[in-house]
Amino acid sequence: LLPKAVQRSGNWGGSLQPSPSAGGERTPAGVHSLALLLMELQPSADGPQILAADALYQLGRVEEAYRLLLSIGPTNPRAPILARLALLQLHRGFLYDTNQLLKKLILCGDTSCLRPLLAVAQQKDRALLQGHSHSAAKRILDRASEECAVREAVAYLSIAIMASGGEAAESLLERARCYALLGQRKTAIFDFSAILKEHPKHVHALCGRGFTYLMLNQQKECTHDILAALQINADIVTKDILSLKDRAQKLVCDWLHQFCRTNLSDIVATHGVPCHEEQLREAFIIGGALMRADCRNPRWHLLYVDILLAKGEVKSAGVHLCQIFGQEPRDAVAQARVGVVDAWQKKYCSAARRLSKLAEKDSSYFDFLLALIPFNQRKCMAQEAAQEANSVSSCGQWKQALTLLTVAVQSGGSQRMEYLHQRAVCLAQLGLHERAISDLDRVIQKHDGPDYSCSDHPQVRVEDLCLRGRSLVLCSKEGPALEDFIRALELNREQAIKCVEAGLGKLPLAECFLRGALQHYGEQHLSKAWTLIECGLLLDSENTELRRLRAKVKREVANPCNVN
Repeated sequence: LLPKAVQRSGNWGGSLQPSPSAGGERTPAGVHSLALLLMELQPSADGPQILAADALYQLGRVEEAYRLLLSIGPTNPRAPILARLALLQLHRGFLYDTNQLLKKLILCGDTSCLRPLLAVAQQKDRALLQGHSHSAAKRILDRASEECAVREAVAYLSIAIMASGGEAAESLLERARCYALLGQRKTAIFDFSAILKEHPKHVHALCGRGFTYLMLNQQKECTHDILAALQINADIVTKDILSLKDRAQKLVCDWLHQFCRTNLSDIVATHGVPCHEEQLREAFIIGGALMRADCRNPRWHLLYVDILLAKGEVKSAGVHLCQIFGQEPRDAVAQARVGVVDAWQKKYCSAARRLSKLAEKDSSYFDFLLALIPFNQRKCMAQEAAQEANSVSSCGQWKQALTLLTVAVQSGGSQRMEYLHQRAVCLAQLGLHERAISDLDRVIQKHDGPDYSCSDHPQVRVEDLCLRGRSLVLCSKEGPALEDFIRALELNREQAIKCVEAGLGKLPLAECFLRGALQHYGEQHLSKAWTLIECGLLLDSENTELRRLRAKVKREVANPCNVN
């Protein structure tokens, strides 16, 4: 029998206005009249009285509305009544009573009943409720940090957000931080994202979401948000980073450093040096922020120097290096940067020596530093490094020669193959035969290529093949080694024998050929066995075993089968 206007929900307080379909008067006075009628029909029900109180509030009869609500539930009022009493007391200026009523409402666990009330509440009262709830939450958080206190603050902040219509950025920010403290990180991210949807340049929201991603160990997302915030206001972000605990602070700085170094490497590799300022804008922002966060960390200063070098500001880079690491840095990575500066300034020998201290330690890092040097200067430095390597190797300083030759090889240029050959000789002298083989593989492959041209090409090839063959034998890879020696002997017999005499020696290598021939003979690969025997006899014509084996092979080739 009830009109459709009040058939809203079980709490009867869903709205202060009748629906258009009710056909009745669409004013607070009309609703009040209807509510009075319903109160007479159902005097024990709360719904009509709540509806009457809402109508009285809209009519400006706040005192009457307050007394009517008090009469409904004086001992144990329900959440819809508490919500209205709190709003009315706030309207009347009784802040203490408002706070007590809100506490009771929060304890009820049903703050959602505020939504239909706030939809028709006066703007001034909504603003008052928003400010009061936000302040109450801040007082709680300032006073205590226990979980129960944080949860209570979340409830107050939720009321503030509802009162604002969902656009209270500061309340959303505080609630997101509370959720993060409670371990509800995805919910926290939702609140941070809600702020950023309306305010994309909200620095604290970007930092908050970034730090929440940090707790979730989501490196890419964290770095993206912190970088976006740094581009808006680096000072605020730096302070926020410093507010983190030591472990979190270290991790976020490490992630920013890693991102910046990777990005810088990509820019230098793609565009070459010197790079344009706009290309390095993000790098300068991150480098500056890291140094402000911890000016004692040498990695941040080295990154900043690298950025300056990438831009071509060599003098500034040199001054910064000197200020932080001294005129002659002890650390190899700082020394290498001085080497890059020297290369820019055409001090090639000094550059090669300084960079060589890092050459054998970290190839990718070393390659990046070389990329900070313009191509022409790199080429000149490579030549100086190779000459210096020749000088120190003649004194038996093979380790120092190796690092210098690595500088020469990695610096590129048209003489790269020559430097690889030199380094292979050096590696073999140091007993690093696997690496020597790797270098010679590249050299010999280049020899076999269509674009290779050299006046003494056969002699160079013979030397490289014999050098690789020696290292292969010493790595117990006699099969491939013998193939190299066979090729060398075919190209230039006299040159190959000279190389063998200077390396393994003729007699030991002849024994290797004997072992290989015996293996092929046992497998009845007579043609291959014959080739190995002939090569072995070129080295040791008096070798009895080789001669005997040659006779056997000769007989078997002449009489391939016997029929009894």
